[in-house]
Amino acid sequence: MNADRQTWLTADLNFIRQDPASPHARQGAVLSAATPLDANYNPSGAFLDENRFAVSAGHQRSILNQVTWGSTASFTFSGQQIFRGFLTSIANTTNNAAGFRENIDVKDFYADTHLVFPRRNNLQFLAGADVLFAAGEAEGATFTYTAPLSGATRAQVTEPTNFDRDAEDERRFLGAYGSAEWRVAPRVALSGGLRLNATSEKRGVGAESTHSKISGSLGALLGLWENGADHLRAFANYRSTFKPAAFDFGLAENEGILEPETSNSYEAGLKSRLLAGTLDFELSAFHMDFENLVTPTIVNGQPALINSGSTRFKGVELASDLMLPRSLTLRATYSFHDGKFVDFIQDFAGTLTQLGGKRFEMSARRLGSAGIIFSPDQGFFGNVVMNYTGDRYLNKRNTALAPSFTTFSAGAGIRTGQLEFRVDGKNLTDERDPVAESEFGDAQYYRMPSRTVRAGVAYRF
Repeated sequence: MNADRQTWLTADLNFIRQDPASPHARQGAVLSAATPLDANYNPSGAFLDENRFAVSAGHQRSILNQVTWGSTASFTFSGQQIFRGFLTSIANTTNNAAGFRENIDVKDFYADTHLVFPRRNNLQFLAGADVLFAAGEAEGATFTYTAPLSGATRAQVTEPTNFDRDAEDERRFLGAYGSAEWRVAPRVALSGGLRLNATSEKRGVGAESTHSKISGSLGALLGLWENGADHLRAFANYRSTFKPAAFDFGLAENEGILEPETSNSYEAGLKSRLLAGTLDFELSAFHMDFENLVTPTIVNGQPALINSGSTRFKGVELASDLMLPRSLTLRATYSFHDGKFVDFIQDFAGTLTQLGGKRFEMSARRLGSAGIIFSPDQGFFGNVVMNYTGDRYLNKRNTALAPSFTTFSAGAGIRTGQLEFRVDGKNLTDERDPVAESEFGDAQYYRMPSRTVRAGVAYRF
């Protein structure tokens, strides 16, 4: 292999077999006490499986007076098989749960080619183009069943074989892009890029949508002070993004095409290294206006996706590492995030509600962590880490506030030669707070995974 001429081929095959868990339902402002912790309301024999195959190839070589030409292409096939269900009523009544059996096949082809021009007068350019062709098809059936609230047994449901619902989606994505980096002075660097996006999407036999939009970025890095390994640098950047919405393969017979997700974001901050290179510190502030963020909902009693209008995220983040003698490191982070709806009208039980000014659901305003890490190349090693999650609203209407919680993890082991033996414990205090809204929509949540301890052995070649 020549240093300026490379070719590669990779392939990946994955088989995933999962027994799905159930989210915990909410009643009013709190999680329901009528449903036991970790109760599973899926039908007996439920599964969430995927077979995935991916292959990619590419090359990189020098052409035309030190210009680097690179190209890559990939093909991916994913086949999912789903059989699961969820509570629709928190009561021991007939048909208090809804389920679905679905097969989803997705194929996509992606190709990219680009040129990297040599740096001249402290200026370097990159230009390229890419294309994505994707198609997906889902077929399935829905059903209702009766699940005991005690969770003592799982309902016996005959797996449907007559698939009377389907969803199809085809997508084409074309892009052309360019970027530049300019070292204006030894301590001043500018960067920027532009991208032209052109997309076309067709859902089922009717709905079709096309979009063309320019996105881009602009950044600056300024060295304010430097003394050996120590330095203080300021940075700022602006980004405009464009992203087609995720495929919606729900069986809710919701035939509309979701709008692309777009955003405009601004960030500025300071990075420093002090005390002869032993202390790293970073402070940043950000502001992002997001349009058409995709969120889960329920349509016709089945999971679906919708756009959530205008959302605004802003906040401050801090992070610091202190490297002490004898392979000891202290680490701490803190962030304040303010995520709110700006303009989003949603139907709640037949009532249209304006959510503007409400905090985004499941978005904690305050996050923090602190840890001590002992990590020598050989011998005993270990770590203790604390993570704090602040209060967050469980719902879009901000009527259910979940309190803050703190988790601890720890690990220890020994390294000898090329072998490593270790034991790691996560969530050692066994906190079970709600941390993610279920894909089954409003008022159901996945809880923090319970206390977990794992042991492992690694061998380094």
